[in-house]
Amino acid sequence: MDITEWNNDEIMRLVMAKGHITQKILLEQLKDESGKVIPQSTFSCKIRRNALKLDEFQRICKILGYSVNIVPVEKR
Repeated sequence: MDITEWNNDEIMRLVMAKGHITQKILLEQLKDESGKVIPQSTFSCKIRRNALKLDEFQRICKILGYSVNIVPVEKR
């Protein structure tokens, strides 16, 4: 699936839906893994503003059992 042109909100909705997890549970698991508490309102605003950092997304993918792959695009 090519998500190159997607924003944070679209990507997070997909990942959370496929992982069968709510934002609240995801934030609890992030807290357990990193020890940092992220308020749900702060997290929602980051997603809405397209401000989710790569390391945050990588941690979320790890929690949900996904990997991030980069593949070359075929020239057209």
